[in-house]
Amino acid sequence: MYDSKRVSLGAGIALVLTVLALACSPAAAPTPTPTKAAAPAATVAPQSSPKPAATVQATPAAQTSPAAKPTTVRFGSPGSVSDAGVFIAMDRGYFKDVGLDVQLLSFQSGPMMVAPLSSGDLEVGGGTISTGLLNAIDRGVPLKIVATKGSSLKGFEFSRVTVRKDLIDSGQVKEIKDLKGKNFGVAAKAGGGEAIIAYFLKQGGLSIDEVNLQVLALPDMIAAYTNKAIDAAQQIEPTLNTGVERGLTVRWAPGATSTVYGGEYQAGELVFSDQFAKNSDAARRFMVAYIKGMRDYNDAFGKGKDKAAITSILAKYTSEKDLTIYDRMEMPHLNPDGKMHMASMKMDLDYFKEKGYYTGKTEIQSIVDTQFTDYAVQQLGPYK
Repeated sequence: MYDSKRVSLGAGIALVLTVLALACSPAAAPTPTPTKAAAPAATVAPQSSPKPAATVQATPAAQTSPAAKPTTVRFGSPGSVSDAGVFIAMDRGYFKDVGLDVQLLSFQSGPMMVAPLSSGDLEVGGGTISTGLLNAIDRGVPLKIVATKGSSLKGFEFSRVTVRKDLIDSGQVKEIKDLKGKNFGVAAKAGGGEAIIAYFLKQGGLSIDEVNLQVLALPDMIAAYTNKAIDAAQQIEPTLNTGVERGLTVRWAPGATSTVYGGEYQAGELVFSDQFAKNSDAARRFMVAYIKGMRDYNDAFGKGKDKAAITSILAKYTSEKDLTIYDRMEMPHLNPDGKMHMASMKMDLDYFKEKGYYTGKTEIQSIVDTQFTDYAVQQLGPYK
């Protein structure tokens, strides 16, 4: 099964360059991670004239043509539990059922996926709103944000600011203002992680310039905490819980991103490349399978239905292999209809503009395309 690898910043960049280089060679293609989707299956017969989801006549989503070859879809993943919708759909054969062969490629963070998404060497990726994504769109690459890939709200705080436990225990850090001058781990600068830290610090009267940002791969933050190289970090599961379990960090209440963003934080979004979005038949089929996977996830972590089986699937595809820890982990919220929290996305965009990271005119509404989730819900019906 897929074994998520720790990828440093340098390795992440190298992987992106490798993917792009391979795309230029007629005899080669990007190498997927060891795990692939289930064996090839028949594919859905393409519609001759794709229409917006609202006007498409509902047809069985898994109707296939036996002679057709499955469509390969490369999905970029940092191995986060927020990719649960994809992992479940792969493991349970939902992608196979609609004629897709989904392959995983490992990336350190969402911003690292922008280049291969722009060039078409990656069909689907995800992450937070980033300046790299916005700048690519301004350069004429029409990437589209199409669905949720995890949000934080009360009871599902999978993304938050953590603080080193010894600093809390010793009383060196009691309030946010005590973090002035401290070292902060972040997966990427000028991205969603930095925006979270900035809004978090603002609650305590501090600016982002009053701490030292240290760019680290999410798994590497554990080693940095162990060596006391960082004092705080913006983390997501499953590595967030790893630090807590080892007694290195605390889930500090002021760092809950739902609090920072006024109720809910859209921590990750699913992004389609332009080429994949234009292949609307395959894109719609992908979304149907993805929504089915997220609904299974909601059944498990919202209703307790089939939880053990879903937990086992997540353990296959993420770095957390201990099944018992999932009961103590803060899981992401995955809207079962794929809907996103637009207000928090706008807050991140506003931060990028305020810092001068982004000077373009793109607004959130213009890069969000809900036609694919609309279609999937039309096929599957509302979640109950």
